[in-house]
Amino acid sequence: MRLAAVLVGAALAGGACIGGSAAEPREPGGRYLVYTSSPGAPNETVWIGDVEARRMRRLTRGGYGLVSPDGRTIAISRRAGIFALSPDGRGGHFVARGRPAAWLPDSRHLLAIRAKALVSIDLQDGAVAVIERREVVTWSISPDGGSIAYDVYRKSPPSGECWFDVYTAHVDGTAKRRLTTGGRSSDPVWGPNSIAYAYRPPGRHCFEPRVWRMDADGRDKAPVMPTLPKRFANNGYYGVRPYAWVEGRPLLLATVPTEWGLELALVDSRDGRTRKPDLDPRPRLRRPMYVDDASRDARYVVGAACAAEAPCEIWTYSVLDRRARKLRAGHVAYPDWNR
Repeated sequence: MRLAAVLVGAALAGGACIGGSAAEPREPGGRYLVYTSSPGAPNETVWIGDVEARRMRRLTRGGYGLVSPDGRTIAISRRAGIFALSPDGRGGHFVARGRPAAWLPDSRHLLAIRAKALVSIDLQDGAVAVIERREVVTWSISPDGGSIAYDVYRKSPPSGECWFDVYTAHVDGTAKRRLTTGGRSSDPVWGPNSIAYAYRPPGRHCFEPRVWRMDADGRDKAPVMPTLPKRFANNGYYGVRPYAWVEGRPLLLATVPTEWGLELALVDSRDGRTRKPDLDPRPRLRRPMYVDDASRDARYVVGAACAAEAPCEIWTYSVLDRRARKLRAGHVAYPDWNR
C-alpha cells in the first residue's frame, strides 16, 4: 500500500527483521475497507466497513487510515501526527509525529514519513528506526518483510529535470545499498524473483518512464516494456510505472499518472504488452480504473475517481475476471484495505 507515496507523487507529477518480530504475526482480525469522507474539509473523517463496503460506519476523525495486515489496528493520519485504534474505535492513542505510509507484514511495525525521512515505528515500544533521511517518493516491502526498496528524489539535479535512483535497506535502516545510478530510475516494486521499476532511457523526458526489472542486488537490468507506446506519453498521460506483481501470474499492475489520478494498467511481464481496463461498456466511451491500493495478491484493486463536476466514486476491480463494481459515491477519497 502506497497511499502516502501517491500523495507525494502527485505533488511531484509523477532480509532482517526489526526486533525479530516479523515472524511472529498476531492473531488475525477481520478484513476491512476504510476511506475518507469530506477529504480536506475541517470535518474530514475516516469510515470503516468490510472489503465490499457493507455496513460502513464512521470510525474517527482524520485525513486517511491504513488497515494493518492482521486487521486488528487502523493507523490514522491527523495534523498532530499518527494515531492508532482498533476497528471498533476503541483504544485510540497517539503513536508518533509524521504521516503513516505502510504497514509491515507483522502488523507491529509501521513505515512513516517524518519531515522528509522514511522511518519504521514499533507500535509496541515506540522505537523509531530511520531508513532514509533524504526525500523518498515510493517504496515497496520485500516478500519476507525484512527489507524495503525505495527511490530517492533530488529537487536540484544537474539536468534540471527529475532525478531518482533506487536503493534497498533492511527495515531497521541497516545494509543500505544503491541499485541504480544516473537519476533515471524510480517506483521500485518488489516481486518474488526480482524488482520491477520505472526507467527513463537517455534522451527521454522525466515523465516518460516505462517498466524495467532487475535482480534484488541490482544486477541483470532489462526492459519489461522495450518501448513506451505513444498513447502513454501524451495527451495528459505521463508514462507507465509498476505498482504490484500479480500472484501466480506473469502480470504486473502498473499506473499511468494523469491530472485526475493514477490510472490502472496491466503489463504482461513476458513481452511488455500493456493495456488499460475500461469500466464503461459503451463503445467510444472510456472510464479508467484508478488505483489507491491492491489486495495482497494484487488480484483486486480499489481506487477513488473524482471528475471536475461529478461526485467522487470508489470502485473495485477484479484483475483476472475483468469485472468492476462501484462501492461508494460522494465526497470520498483514499480507500485502503487489507484484502
